[in-house]
Amino acid sequence: MAHILRLLCRGYFVQRHHLVSASSRRFAHTLAESCVPAAESDSSNEFVSTISSLDAQFAEEFDNNNVHAASISSSKDWSRDYQLDKVMTRHLDSAVLGVRRLFDLVKQNKLEEMLVVHDELAEKEKETLHTSMDVVMYSRLMTRIRELRPHYVLPVFQRMLSIGVVPNVVPYTILVQAFMEIVAREDGKGTKVVSATQELYVTRAFELIKEMRGKDILPNKLTYKPIMSWLAAKGNVGQFQELRKLMEDDGVPFDGVFKYYEIQLFLQSRDFERAKSLYLAAKKLDQKLPSSLDSRFLTALAKEDNISVVVDLLPKVIPTIKSSASVVTAMQCLGRHFQRDAALQAFSLLKTKGTSDQQMTFYLNAYIQGFSQAGKLADAINAFRELEIVSQVKGGQHLFNILIDFCCKQGKISQGLDFLDEMQVRNLELSSFSFNPFIREFGRWTMIDEAFEMKAAMLRLGVQPTVVTYNSLISACVKIGDLERACSLFPEMKELGVEANTHCYNPLIQGFAMQGRFDRALAVMRSMDAAGVKPDVNTYRLLIFACSLSKDQDKADQLFAEMQEREIRPDESIYTVMIIVYSKCGNVDRGIEMIRSLEKSGETAGIEAKSAILHGLAVTGRLEEALALYAVFKRERLLPHSYAVGTLLAALGKVGDLDKMFELFEDARGDGKWPFMNLRQRAEHLNIRCINSVLACIRHNQLGRAISFLRKVKEEGIADEGVLFDKIFLHISTGGQDENEMRWLDVNDGFLVINAMRELGLRPSRMSLEALLDGCAALNDSQQAHRVLQEMEREGLQLNIFSMIRVFRAYVAGEDEEKALDLLNQMPEEDLKDSDVRLLLVQILQPHYVAAADSPIAAEALETLPRVREKVDELLGGNMIPDTDIVL
Repeated sequence: MAHILRLLCRGYFVQRHHLVSASSRRFAHTLAESCVPAAESDSSNEFVSTISSLDAQFAEEFDNNNVHAASISSSKDWSRDYQLDKVMTRHLDSAVLGVRRLFDLVKQNKLEEMLVVHDELAEKEKETLHTSMDVVMYSRLMTRIRELRPHYVLPVFQRMLSIGVVPNVVPYTILVQAFMEIVAREDGKGTKVVSATQELYVTRAFELIKEMRGKDILPNKLTYKPIMSWLAAKGNVGQFQELRKLMEDDGVPFDGVFKYYEIQLFLQSRDFERAKSLYLAAKKLDQKLPSSLDSRFLTALAKEDNISVVVDLLPKVIPTIKSSASVVTAMQCLGRHFQRDAALQAFSLLKTKGTSDQQMTFYLNAYIQGFSQAGKLADAINAFRELEIVSQVKGGQHLFNILIDFCCKQGKISQGLDFLDEMQVRNLELSSFSFNPFIREFGRWTMIDEAFEMKAAMLRLGVQPTVVTYNSLISACVKIGDLERACSLFPEMKELGVEANTHCYNPLIQGFAMQGRFDRALAVMRSMDAAGVKPDVNTYRLLIFACSLSKDQDKADQLFAEMQEREIRPDESIYTVMIIVYSKCGNVDRGIEMIRSLEKSGETAGIEAKSAILHGLAVTGRLEEALALYAVFKRERLLPHSYAVGTLLAALGKVGDLDKMFELFEDARGDGKWPFMNLRQRAEHLNIRCINSVLACIRHNQLGRAISFLRKVKEEGIADEGVLFDKIFLHISTGGQDENEMRWLDVNDGFLVINAMRELGLRPSRMSLEALLDGCAALNDSQQAHRVLQEMEREGLQLNIFSMIRVFRAYVAGEDEEKALDLLNQMPEEDLKDSDVRLLLVQILQPHYVAAADSPIAAEALETLPRVREKVDELLGGNMIPDTDIVL
């Protein structure tokens, strides 16, 4: 009978863990009820055989069950069966009742007492406990304990071994899970660093797996899963790969969730390319992965513009993906690459999925925005119209605002206005976003009246202007120098309840600063304070820069101190403009001192600030120090700002250190230098550096070196030689003057450059030769002007009216009356009717008219060119002869 009751107890626990069928539970109830009369006599062999067969049935059911069914259902409450409780209370032996008490104590979370009771039971029932408490019962007990307090699983496991129960894969797996549960709870404390406790229990979990394999107990997926999950989350590639090798050796398939863990592993270890490769391989095999991974990789691939992969991936993930942000990014990518068919398919799938109309419009906005990013206006409009028809996705207010902004940025103002009209036809709500692009672009093109008219239209249509509207209007007024009109906008803003911000005040400060009106610029900042708008770093940067224009170091120091008093932390731009002030005031040492004090305080002076120091050293002729600082830049693999390099290169050329100059030029033209420059800026930068180098060679009579350099420029395509030579001639025409030196170039240098050009197989342009004519006029050298005319004839360049005026200016400046008269007679009669031409002729002769008016003798003097004045009077009909009291 003890065997029967033990079996009933086993069935009782099985029932409580939901591991038997409903029919088996009913059979157990019936059997329990029939046990009462049968308890006094155990002679019924038939009854015993029935129970034995039931025992076999239960055993088979346990064997066929998933070894971790207990862990799956462990979160469920224990069921109560009072009839069976009653039978057990009356008939079970003390060992079985003791086991029941163990489970009750666990249920009450009295784990210390449970261990004591277990030890007492083990001592009392030495011979029979292992038959009542077998590996299945211990597995159930360990599962319950793991949920409550995983630290107690190990003591129970050890007690199981002590009474002679041989473990299988189940208790080992539960113990591994308990260890990893402890590790996970450490993660919950908020620290990202792996603690000593975590390292200990992960090591124990590893040792358990190795112990199992040593006993020929093969771990299964559920054994490996908790460790692999944690290692992946921590990006621990080494231990993860070690466990994967063990799985392969044990014949455990590395699929399903383990593939996800592997992708997560490489994401956490920042090996995105490896993770992406694994992800794409899994998707190619149509393996199911979490939606979060689909979102992450779809977003990343779209941002990379990996269009072929995005097109292939999007249909696979749309049905299950939950992140709308990743779909938006993908739609933008499709728009940027004009993927019409892929977009139509995506919208069809989204519609099938049951995506709301509002969300569909959101995706349409993203798709059209992609076209905007690629600058394809016509394609964007065609795509919008097609999707409205084919996919029945209606464009809303936001989409039309995108199209209006797109049109304005492309200079298609009229087309943008058409979309504004269409919004009104569709009864879409107009907003400031519908008008601000027009105001911004009108301001950019200095069409001020149009910008203000658009603001007036907003008010007429009941649309409230925003601070962005006024930012654009103020910036436009500043751009044309109409600062008073910009100031007049602030009362209007106040009346409309639009609060001004720093973006309204700062352009105005910049405008006054650039006009040299520092007091007004400072007054604007004070008015900011009065209006409750706090000045920012940019405000002070603009004011300090104004001090650099007026070379007012004291005022710059006051502003710098003031911003620190107001707890506005100076950034690199502030230090840069302060150093520029010091450099322009000839006090570079003060700037160097500022850099050193900054570094002593633990902060780092950036490239901009150090570039300003380099510029200041070069400008003031301290070339040894400048070169030493430049060497520091090179050692740190940094590059100063382009303006600083240019200043140093020009300074080296000025003193004749051509070797260093050309070495610096090679640094300046290297590939990948100054990546923040666009193509136009980079071309301009290289042109200027080439000009500096050529003029330095000419200055120091190194024409051969200049020719060699120009040949290299031409062969290597360093700069546009046509533009380069035109600008060289413009420099020659001004004599190479700057604020620090006298004229050091003359027209003869221009003829040397012409010869160099011909040696290189190039021809001087009209612009180059006309620049030389201006130089001749500046030098009052009619002989050289005549020589330039001969060069123009040699090049087959016909004299136009403006070329003739340049030559005329040179002849008049050189007081060569005969040549001036001859040239006047060559001027086409039709051109002389042009008011601009007539005015230029009068302006050229103005000093001579003034001199001739002094006296009759002066009027006849050769120096006043009487015949030339008479000829001009004749040609112009006398109606443009100037008032001699006015000097034009």
